Amino acid sequence: MAKPKILVVDDEAAVRFAIRDFLELNGYEADEAETCAEAEAKYRRDVYDLVTLDYSLPDGNALDLLPRLKAVDAGVPIILLTAHGSIELAVRSIQLGAEQFLVKPLNLPALLVVLDRTVENQRNRRRELANATRDQPRRALDLFLGLSPAIRRMEEQARRAAAAESPILVTGETGSGKSELARWLHRHSSRASEAMLELNCGGFTREFLETELFGHEKGAFTGAVMAKVGLLEAAHRGTVFLDEIGDMDLQIQPKLLKALEEKRFRRLGEVHDRKVDFRLIAATHQNLERLVQERLFRADLFYRVSAIQLVMPPLTERVEDIPALAQNLMNRLTDEWGRDPVLFTRAALLQLQKHGWPGNIRELRNVLERALLGATGASIDEGDLDFASSPRTGGGTEAAVDTHLTLREVELNHIRNVLREEGGHVERAAKRLNIPRSTLYQKIKAYGLG
Repeated sequence: MAKPKILVVDDEAAVRFAIRDFLELNGYEADEAETCAEAEAKYRRDVYDLVTLDYSLPDGNALDLLPRLKAVDAGVPIILLTAHGSIELAVRSIQLGAEQFLVKPLNLPALLVVLDRTVENQRNRRRELANATRDQPRRALDLFLGLSPAIRRMEEQARRAAAAESPILVTGETGSGKSELARWLHRHSSRASEAMLELNCGGFTREFLETELFGHEKGAFTGAVMAKVGLLEAAHRGTVFLDEIGDMDLQIQPKLLKALEEKRFRRLGEVHDRKVDFRLIAATHQNLERLVQERLFRADLFYRVSAIQLVMPPLTERVEDIPALAQNLMNRLTDEWGRDPVLFTRAALLQLQKHGWPGNIRELRNVLERALLGATGASIDEGDLDFASSPRTGGGTEAAVDTHLTLREVELNHIRNVLREEGGHVERAAKRLNIPRSTLYQKIKAYGLG
């Protein structure tokens, strides 16, 4: 877990040292300032979870500084300390936004209790925001199941990446497990105790994407009847996962870049910046370097989000892992459906290994779901495997349509073939299919092709 960071503002060096030393021994990261000017400069430059603020400073007092700090970021709790306490001063400081009012000389263990409680309250509020924003959590897939060189190399790279703080770009074929890898990275990072919020950047208008990411103030636009907290704000101290970042509108990209580089963003309709600390994990099945060359993606944002690059291997590079993956997925399915355990015959496993799996793990799960639906015994044989709704493995588009397919299966296969021929580029595929990009995204989601 990342240590809470606190700014200790006091003009007495001995007091600053005592507070800082005590808090660092108890799991905090502390920074110091001795004047209003220094405190404001550091507050604007860095991201803090808490501030302890002495009332009397050489260039002003806490009642002068409090409104300025709150104008920069109103969400950081500020605890005011003074040697000359009074009811009037306490009331005034609370009115100006102070979280607590404590009288010197300080009892450091008592201060620690106040700080711990305040940090936990902040964390709980962020979790509530995150739970209101995200879908129900999914059960985790054992991503690194198997002994293939490709997956062993992927696990080693992922463990190193999880321990870092830099943005991560996850690439790979459709259905190879990019989203699952992003969730694994968050669970194994120092931010695991905080929220991970997810957003698919495809299929949304610029306005919708902007308000989802950054939020908006009441009255910012027609229909904004109340303020909305964006994903970046709700994921403070946690992780933001942006799937299909290659489809992000060009006008949104510089705003995301600013949030990444300066740890600042501004809600729609807001005057002041807000400070935020999050880790970005992005994913795409597109070639971002090619999109940069085509001026469909900003080069500066590409270099920022790809500080660490991870390539999820396709199933064709880990054929020897397919039996273990298939059994793991089947165990999850039988558990979810309340069914007795089901095993595969040797012939079924050989058949699974022969298939080309252009849809990778997602396609494998779909085939197993169909097999389980038709299974009546405790095993799955090769005859129970139905690849009818999966792409052919012979390469290319079929010259003729199988008339035994349903209309839904024909549409699914045609969309999959066009996407493959366009290298996964949704906008070009939508033009070929003569449908709006948002409609294609809906179909991709419905068919499990994303």
